[in-house]
Amino acid sequence: MRIAFLSYGFGKEELGLGRYGWHLVDELRKLEVYVDVFTTQFHVKSLGPPVFYLKNAFLKQKKYDLVHSSEGAGVFLHHPCMIETYHHNYKQTHDVNSLVFYVLETLQCRKVKHIIVPSFTTKESLVNHGFKEDKITVIYHGVDHEIFRSYEAFRSFVREKYGLKDLFVVISVGRLVGHKRHTDIIEALSKIPETALILVGAGPEEERIVALAKEKKVRLLHFKNISDEFLASLYNAADVYVHASVLEGFGLTVLEAMACGLPIICYDAGDFKNIVLGVGVVLKPRDVEAMVHAIEFLKEKNGEQKALSQAALKKSKAFTWKKTAEEHLRVYRKVCDIT
Repeated sequence: MRIAFLSYGFGKEELGLGRYGWHLVDELRKLEVYVDVFTTQFHVKSLGPPVFYLKNAFLKQKKYDLVHSSEGAGVFLHHPCMIETYHHNYKQTHDVNSLVFYVLETLQCRKVKHIIVPSFTTKESLVNHGFKEDKITVIYHGVDHEIFRSYEAFRSFVREKYGLKDLFVVISVGRLVGHKRHTDIIEALSKIPETALILVGAGPEEERIVALAKEKKVRLLHFKNISDEFLASLYNAADVYVHASVLEGFGLTVLEAMACGLPIICYDAGDFKNIVLGVGVVLKPRDVEAMVHAIEFLKEKNGEQKALSQAALKKSKAFTWKKTAEEHLRVYRKVCDIT
């Protein structure tokens, strides 16, 4: 089976969509599926018609059984067997760039033969917008357990190196954009003594977030463009993972943190009520006071923290990229009627 995979971002060291695409393609190739990747590595606002003409020409040169587009990347392409990965409704972020994504994805979802989504919440939103349920398949993401795992040596080394030894450490990972609500985490930690925040990511909110941490006197360690191995060491150095995003398709970093043995505190977005069940706390979005209480509880109750840590490790084992790829392949074959 020959697949063309189209995405705006692609790479193991990326966050979100780029990471999803890289792991999916890697596992599909292990299943002996031929996959070509077409990507610009740029945000949609940087693209112009010539890029899409180029992609069209490229696709016509080779015969593909299926074209798999992610986030509307194939909206200007035409193929008799095309599917789309739709992560979440970008319209809810209320900015111009996201509105462009929303329009592209909506157009793409209307024309493709099938839609893959990473959560039942995303599926529900599409059904509410008139899409048929049988056109949508939910497939959860996976996690690389060889890299993201509990490793005590990582914890000791990182905490010693960055002066975190006697602090209760929170980590959060993701693009620094408004709907990720990293400012809520800083507001919460400003009310809790002897804490620190490890923040991994880059984006337009970076300057504002760093300034707020300084103003609120929150100890902040900020990293961007780091390797998976270093990211895993940072997860291990922390005591809890806090995810304050109010809009998620899946929330891959939550799963990575679980695989490193971290309890989770997050807002109710995506399918977190299911994924985080038994390994952490799901809060009402934007409820900073509730976040304060949840962090304080884990800080003071070491036994509860350890129990949730073990539960997180165990639950994360059910999520693998191999399983994700196998489920994608089943959809590919069914949609294109290939046995």
